[in-house]
Amino acid sequence: MPSLMFYQKPAGLDKNKHAKLKYKSGQDYGFARNTNSIPLGGMEFFQACRDFPILFIKNQDNKFIPMAILSLHTGGHDIDDKWTGTYIPAFIRRYPFALTEDGIVIFDEEAPHLTLDEGEGELLFNDKQEATTTLNNVVNFLRAADQSFRKTEEFCTAVAEKDLFQPFNANVKYDGMNVSLSELYCIDEKKWHEALSAEEVNDWFRRGWIAWVHAHLHSFGSISELVKRKRNKPAEAATGAETPAK
Repeated sequence: MPSLMFYQKPAGLDKNKHAKLKYKSGQDYGFARNTNSIPLGGMEFFQACRDFPILFIKNQDNKFIPMAILSLHTGGHDIDDKWTGTYIPAFIRRYPFALTEDGIVIFDEEAPHLTLDEGEGELLFNDKQEATTTLNNVVNFLRAADQSFRKTEEFCTAVAEKDLFQPFNANVKYDGMNVSLSELYCIDEKKWHEALSAEEVNDWFRRGWIAWVHAHLHSFGSISELVKRKRNKPAEAATGAETPAK
C-alpha cells in the first residue's frame, strides 16, 4: 500500500526528543482535500461502498491496490473537511501518524494536529517517558489498520493469481459533462463465479473475501453519489477532469 501520501516531513517518534509533544485530536481532514482517491482496506469495503466506488489501480510494483474513488475530477474531492455524512477511510483517520514496516511510529512534523503549546492537546509521553493512553490508542489503531492492509494485499494477490481483474472503463454523463474513468480495474463478476473450486469458495468465505468481492461490485452504484456531491458543492469549488489519481 502507498504509505505517506499526505506527510510533508515524516520523522520517527522518540520519547527523548518528543517528550513534550501533544496531540490535538479532531475531525478536520483538510490535509486530504486535494486528493480524489484513497487506499482502502478490504475490511472497510462494506462501509465505504455506500459512499464511494471501490476500484483497483496498479502500483509501481505491478500490484493491485483497492481505492475509494472520492470524486470525478483530478483536483480533489467534493466532501467538506469534516467528511460530514460519508465514511472516513482508515488511511485518512490515521494521519498524522503511521507505522513503518518494522513497527516504528512516525509522524508528520508539519501536521497541525501536533503541538508543544502548554494549553492544547494530550501528551504522548508521561513524566517517566512512558507512552500515555493517548499514544497507546494511536498505536493500537495503526496496528489494526496495517493488519487490515496486509490482509488486503493477500486478497489482491489471490484475485490476480486467478486472473480475475479486468479494466474498468466508464463514461459518466451529467449536467452536460462527460467524465471518463480509466486506468482502473475491477473484478470480473462472471469469471469470478466460474473460477473458484468448492474448496476455494470455502477458503475465500472463511477469510471474508467473498463478502469483499460483493461489496466491491455493489460499490459501482456509488458513482451516483459522486455526482450528487459534485452538484451540492459550492460553485467556487474546483471543476474539471477525468482519471482518479494513482
